[in-house]
Amino acid sequence: MKRPLPLWILILWLVFLAFGGLYGGIAMLLDPSGASMGVDVLLPLLPVADFILPGLFLLFGMGLFPLALVFGLLVRPNWAWADALTRWSGHTWAWTGTLFLGFILLLWLAVQALLIGFTTGIQYVVVVNGLALLGFALWPSVRRLYRLD
Repeated sequence: MKRPLPLWILILWLVFLAFGGLYGGIAMLLDPSGASMGVDVLLPLLPVADFILPGLFLLFGMGLFPLALVFGLLVRPNWAWADALTRWSGHTWAWTGTLFLGFILLLWLAVQALLIGFTTGIQYVVVVNGLALLGFALWPSVRRLYRLD
C-alpha cells in the first residue's frame, strides 16, 4: 500500500514534536528550576513549584507518545488494549491518537496563554505543530488510509 505524501509530512511533524518534547522534558528534569533553559522567570506564574511535572509531561506526552504514534502509523500493529480508541473513531488507534495529540497541544497552549501569555517563539511553533497534526491527520488520503472498514 502506497503511503501518501501528507502522511510523510504528518510523520515529520510528529518526529519534530518528539525531539522537542524529549529535549525539553529531559532538560526540565535535569534542572527543575528551569534556569538552564532560561524559563525560571516563568515559574512564579505557574501553579507548580518546579518544572518536574511539566518535564514529565513533555518527556512522555510530547516526546515518547508521538514516537509511539509514528510507530503505529507506519507499522499498524493490532493491539487489543488500543481497541477502545478505534471504536468511537472508526480509525486505527495511531490515527485517533494523532488527532488527540493535536487537540492536546492546542489546549496546552491555550492554558499557557492564560497563565503566562505568549512570551516565547516556541509557543508559536507548537501552535503550528498542533494545527499541522490535525490538518494532515484529517487530510482525505490519510484519513482513508487509516479508516477501519
